[in-house]
Amino acid sequence: FGSSHFGSSAGSCPAVLRPFASSLRETLMALIRLASGDAVKSFLLGRWKLAKTLDYRMGGGKGSMSGSALFTEMPQRKDVLMYEERGLVELQGVGKPFEAYRRYIFNTSVWPVEVYFVDDPTKKHLPSLLPELDCHTSFFIPLSFADTEDDSKSCSCSHLCVDDLYSGALTIIGEDRFDWKWSIQGPQKDGDIVGSYMREAS
Repeated sequence: FGSSHFGSSAGSCPAVLRPFASSLRETLMALIRLASGDAVKSFLLGRWKLAKTLDYRMGGGKGSMSGSALFTEMPQRKDVLMYEERGLVELQGVGKPFEAYRRYIFNTSVWPVEVYFVDDPTKKHLPSLLPELDCHTSFFIPLSFADTEDDSKSCSCSHLCVDDLYSGALTIIGEDRFDWKWSIQGPQKDGDIVGSYMREAS
């Protein structure tokens, strides 16, 4: 699902072409069905522009992040993707922006697709979920996209981190866009993180 001419907003098209652009977008959306690991891999693979908003009422800050996210095949396993996210974070009350970086593993060989933490070296004595990789992995969340046409463009997930519950929703907006939203609730945390992804032209 590469970038297309009609991926731009309808306002940038001549008026006579707007109905055709709208129809093509609707057709492309209908073709997006993340009902298998291969479909999820094909959709995610590549580089994305990433914009995040952070809104913590308790236990965190308020601000934004701008950067990029890259999905690449692992050399040891073509059915496994490395997710790398990097960007500049600006928080209210913090004088200078700072760089943030994180990694996850997307295992598209299983269904539903599973997302793993890429752990720090101090956890290498524990069993890794994919020992053939050159990084240590532990379970994070499943991406349980429905296998019906109407529901195969979004999924909900959750992860309990000690006492804090992270509730997420990943939604496909178009052939080149998706959102990933998180709500965090716990004794000392109350916040929301919204990530918007736009595919970069290859």
